[in-house]
Amino acid sequence: MMAVSPGGVRSGTRGLPLGMASGVAVGLCERCAWSRRVPAAQSTFVLCTRAFSDPAYRKYPALPVVRCPGYEPAGTRSPSGKDTL
Repeated sequence: MMAVSPGGVRSGTRGLPLGMASGVAVGLCERCAWSRRVPAAQSTFVLCTRAFSDPAYRKYPALPVVRCPGYEPAGTRSPSGKDTL
């Protein structure tokens, strides 16, 4: 069973490799303005930077994230966090 929170889907495995080249879909995080890649020794983690300002979001959401009310397409936020559209 999958439980959904504002930070995305809560069930699954953390720490899966990021991106389609690895064969693992990360869902919305792949194209989200709030998402950052965090490389580790043998994998890459997906960090949700929205978690720094809103505790309702998980810092490292379970993948793949299929629904997220905080999703914003990449390119819609400037580095200062202000909308660019």
